[in-house]
Amino acid sequence: MRLFSFALALALLAPSAASAQQFFDFDGQATGYTTVGDVVTMVAVVGDPGVDTPLPLDFASFQYTIVVESLDVDLISGNTTGLVTGTIALYEDDGTPADFADASTFTDGTALLTGEVESLAITQFTATLGSGSGLVDWTGGSRISDFRPSDRENWAFVVNTSPATASGYDHRWDGKVEPQEPVVDTEVRSWGGVKIGY
Repeated sequence: MRLFSFALALALLAPSAASAQQFFDFDGQATGYTTVGDVVTMVAVVGDPGVDTPLPLDFASFQYTIVVESLDVDLISGNTTGLVTGTIALYEDDGTPADFADASTFTDGTALLTGEVESLAITQFTATLGSGSGLVDWTGGSRISDFRPSDRENWAFVVNTSPATASGYDHRWDGKVEPQEPVVDTEVRSWGGVKIGY
């Protein structure tokens, strides 16, 4: 009995698939930010990260996009640009494929999540390469109820920046949006299932 209790304690302490980090991975194009007052837009395609996403997404049947709009440049200090109060949305679309030549193809699906980019700071390390991080609060969308209210705030928004690869944009943003810790269980385990393992 002692051996079973010890093994059970170890199993409950060990990391499981349910505790793996979850995120929405994206690759997008953003407009320029060279002057205080510039308003930045980013359109991006969500890629299948090969791990569990914060919402279960069906990449075989749908395309997913992330769009950031109305992100205001409020500070430029040396190599760092500060941006605030933009909107963000995660869309699901089974119709028109996303096309960087037509930004409307990124927003013509169902808005699964909508919210605000509270802040974003981007630092350029060279003339062409940089990185940034900020915070996102989800406030709406058709799947917002999948998250407890406490799990909707302070998600990390992280990007690596490089020159744009599509006409009409200034920067490529390759990044992710992720909760501070997993918000949706990726594995359902019953007490009976734990006991059977020993």
